[in-house]
Amino acid sequence: MEQTEMAMAGLLEILAFRSGCMYLSDLHQPGRLPAIRRAIQNILPQQFSLWEWQDAVAYITGEQLPFESPEQAADYLKNFGVRQETGGSNET
Repeated sequence: MEQTEMAMAGLLEILAFRSGCMYLSDLHQPGRLPAIRRAIQNILPQQFSLWEWQDAVAYITGEQLPFESPEQAADYLKNFGVRQETGGSNET
């Protein structure tokens, strides 16, 4: 995805593309979480609005959570499912 395409795409579309998802709905698949976390590592949270980050969290996790900043929402997604994969809880 080129820079001009990224400027026109939303956060969910970019996460789907960078995570190797064929469809946006593939972001719901738990097996995609490692790829989604890697994709987030290469995105500056402030490139997208807080609303877009909250929408991404809700879409990917199914959880409607309030965040105070894009960085906080991005950090939540970076850590989502990590504890579940290692046998712990997912509270942050």
